[in-house]
Amino acid sequence: MMSSNSGGSAGGPGGGMGPGVGGGGDGRHDDEAALTEFLSSLMDYTPTIPDELVEHYLGRSGFHCPDLRLTRLVAVATQKFLADIASDSLQHCKARVAAPIKDNKSKQPKDRRLVLTMDDLSKALREQGRYRPRYSTAGTVHTNPGWASWAQHP
Repeated sequence: MMSSNSGGSAGGPGGGMGPGVGGGGDGRHDDEAALTEFLSSLMDYTPTIPDELVEHYLGRSGFHCPDLRLTRLVAVATQKFLADIASDSLQHCKARVAAPIKDNKSKQPKDRRLVLTMDDLSKALREQGRYRPRYSTAGTVHTNPGWASWAQHP
Protein backbone atom coordinates (compact mmCIF):
# COMPACT_ATOMS: atom_id res chain seq x y z
CA MET A 1 0.00 0.00 0.00
CA MET A 2 1.41 3.39 -0.91
CA SER A 3 0.45 6.66 0.64
CA SER A 4 0.97 10.12 -0.70
CA ASN A 5 1.11 13.44 0.97
CA SER A 6 -0.74 16.28 -0.66
CA GLY A 7 1.07 18.94 1.28
CA GLY A 8 2.10 21.59 -1.27
CA SER A 9 5.74 22.08 -2.18
CA ALA A 10 7.52 19.68 0.13
CA GLY A 11 9.41 16.74 -1.29
CA GLY A 12 10.40 17.85 -4.79
CA PRO A 13 8.72 17.65 -8.17
CA GLY A 14 6.31 14.83 -7.28
CA GLY A 15 4.80 16.78 -4.40
CA GLY A 16 5.13 13.81 -2.00
CA MET A 17 7.74 13.26 0.65
CA GLY A 18 10.18 10.39 0.68
CA PRO A 19 10.22 7.77 3.42
CA GLY A 20 11.25 9.10 6.78
CA VAL A 21 11.18 12.74 5.62
CA GLY A 22 9.11 15.59 6.83
CA GLY A 23 6.59 16.69 9.34
CA GLY A 24 4.39 14.25 11.14
CA GLY A 25 4.68 11.20 8.89
CA ASP A 26 0.96 10.42 9.08
CA GLY A 27 0.97 7.87 6.24
CA ARG A 28 4.08 6.11 7.49
CA HIS A 29 2.70 5.85 11.01
CA ASP A 30 -0.57 4.42 9.68
CA ASP A 31 1.33 1.87 7.56
CA GLU A 32 3.47 0.83 10.53
CA ALA A 33 0.39 0.51 12.74
CA ALA A 34 -1.39 -1.62 10.13
CA LEU A 35 1.70 -3.81 9.71
CA THR A 36 2.07 -4.25 13.46
CA GLU A 37 -1.60 -5.16 13.77
CA PHE A 38 -1.36 -7.63 10.89
CA LEU A 39 1.75 -9.32 12.30
CA SER A 40 0.15 -9.65 15.72
CA SER A 41 -2.98 -11.14 14.15
CA LEU A 42 -0.80 -13.88 12.62
CA MET A 43 -0.20 -15.25 16.12
CA ASP A 44 -3.95 -15.95 16.48
CA TYR A 45 -4.28 -17.49 13.00
CA THR A 46 -3.59 -21.15 12.27
CA PRO A 47 -2.62 -21.48 8.59
CA THR A 48 -3.48 -24.51 6.49
CA ILE A 49 0.20 -25.24 5.95
CA PRO A 50 1.75 -26.33 9.28
CA ASP A 51 4.48 -24.16 10.81
CA GLU A 52 6.83 -27.15 10.98
CA LEU A 53 6.56 -27.75 7.24
CA VAL A 54 7.23 -24.10 6.43
CA GLU A 55 10.19 -24.04 8.82
CA HIS A 56 11.57 -27.21 7.21
CA TYR A 57 11.52 -25.77 3.70
CA LEU A 58 12.77 -22.38 4.85
CA GLY A 59 15.64 -24.19 6.59
CA ARG A 60 16.42 -26.20 3.45
CA SER A 61 16.73 -22.94 1.55
CA GLY A 62 19.13 -21.58 4.17
CA PHE A 63 16.70 -19.23 5.93
CA HIS A 64 16.40 -19.59 9.70
CA CYS A 65 14.23 -17.21 11.70
CA PRO A 66 12.98 -17.75 15.25
CA ASP A 67 10.04 -15.36 14.71
CA LEU A 68 6.87 -17.46 14.32
CA ARG A 69 5.05 -14.49 12.78
CA LEU A 70 7.39 -14.54 9.79
CA THR A 71 6.95 -18.29 9.39
CA ARG A 72 3.18 -17.84 9.39
CA LEU A 73 3.45 -14.97 6.91
CA VAL A 74 5.29 -17.31 4.51
CA ALA A 75 2.62 -19.97 5.14
CA VAL A 76 -0.20 -17.53 4.33
CA ALA A 77 1.58 -16.34 1.17
CA THR A 78 2.13 -19.95 0.08
CA GLN A 79 -1.50 -20.80 0.79
CA LYS A 80 -2.62 -17.84 -1.34
CA PHE A 81 -0.27 -18.86 -4.16
CA LEU A 82 -1.58 -22.44 -4.18
CA ALA A 83 -5.20 -21.29 -3.96
CA ASP A 84 -4.72 -19.01 -6.97
CA ILE A 85 -3.21 -21.83 -9.02
CA ALA A 86 -5.99 -24.22 -8.00
CA SER A 87 -8.64 -21.64 -8.89
CA ASP A 88 -7.08 -20.96 -12.30
CA SER A 89 -6.79 -24.71 -12.93
CA LEU A 90 -10.47 -25.14 -12.07
CA GLN A 91 -11.40 -22.45 -14.59
CA HIS A 92 -9.38 -24.24 -17.30
CA CYS A 93 -11.03 -27.53 -16.36
CA LYS A 94 -14.52 -25.98 -16.60
CA ALA A 95 -13.67 -24.46 -19.99
CA ARG A 96 -12.37 -27.79 -21.26
CA VAL A 97 -15.48 -29.68 -20.12
CA ALA A 98 -17.80 -27.02 -21.54
CA ALA A 99 -16.09 -27.03 -24.95
CA PRO A 100 -18.04 -29.21 -27.40
CA ILE A 101 -16.30 -32.11 -29.12
CA LYS A 102 -16.39 -31.36 -32.85
CA ASP A 103 -15.87 -34.87 -34.25
CA ASN A 104 -18.89 -36.74 -33.04
CA LYS A 105 -21.86 -35.73 -30.91
CA SER A 106 -22.09 -39.24 -29.46
CA LYS A 107 -18.72 -38.71 -27.76
CA GLN A 108 -20.16 -36.01 -25.52
CA PRO A 109 -19.85 -37.27 -21.96
CA LYS A 110 -23.15 -37.68 -20.16
CA ASP A 111 -21.50 -37.33 -16.77
CA ARG A 112 -20.23 -33.75 -16.35
CA ARG A 113 -17.89 -34.37 -13.42
CA LEU A 114 -14.86 -32.13 -13.30
CA VAL A 115 -11.54 -33.97 -13.42
CA LEU A 116 -8.46 -31.81 -13.04
CA THR A 117 -5.73 -32.83 -15.48
CA MET A 118 -2.08 -31.94 -15.79
CA ASP A 119 -3.00 -29.91 -18.88
CA ASP A 120 -5.30 -27.73 -16.76
CA LEU A 121 -2.60 -27.28 -14.14
CA SER A 122 0.07 -26.59 -16.75
CA LYS A 123 -2.04 -23.89 -18.40
CA ALA A 124 -2.67 -22.20 -15.06
CA LEU A 125 1.03 -22.28 -14.19
CA ARG A 126 2.00 -20.96 -17.63
CA GLU A 127 -0.39 -18.03 -17.20
CA GLN A 128 1.36 -17.10 -13.98
CA GLY A 129 4.79 -17.53 -15.53
CA ARG A 130 5.68 -20.41 -13.19
CA TYR A 131 5.77 -23.38 -15.56
CA ARG A 132 9.15 -24.50 -16.86
CA PRO A 133 9.08 -28.10 -18.04
CA ARG A 134 12.10 -30.27 -17.41
CA TYR A 135 13.34 -32.61 -20.11
CA SER A 136 14.92 -36.02 -19.77
CA THR A 137 17.46 -37.40 -22.22
CA ALA A 138 14.67 -39.36 -23.93
CA GLY A 139 12.96 -36.09 -24.87
CA THR A 140 9.95 -36.67 -22.61
CA VAL A 141 8.71 -33.66 -20.68
CA HIS A 142 8.79 -34.09 -16.90
CA THR A 143 7.67 -31.42 -14.48
CA ASN A 144 9.47 -32.95 -11.49
CA PRO A 145 13.25 -33.43 -11.56
CA GLY A 146 12.91 -36.45 -9.27
CA TRP A 147 10.55 -38.04 -11.76
CA ALA A 148 13.02 -37.44 -14.60
CA SER A 149 15.84 -39.17 -12.75
CA TRP A 150 13.56 -42.10 -11.86
CA ALA A 151 12.37 -42.41 -15.48
CA GLN A 152 15.95 -42.59 -16.75
CA HIS A 153 16.91 -45.43 -14.38
CA PRO A 154 14.37 -48.28 -14.67
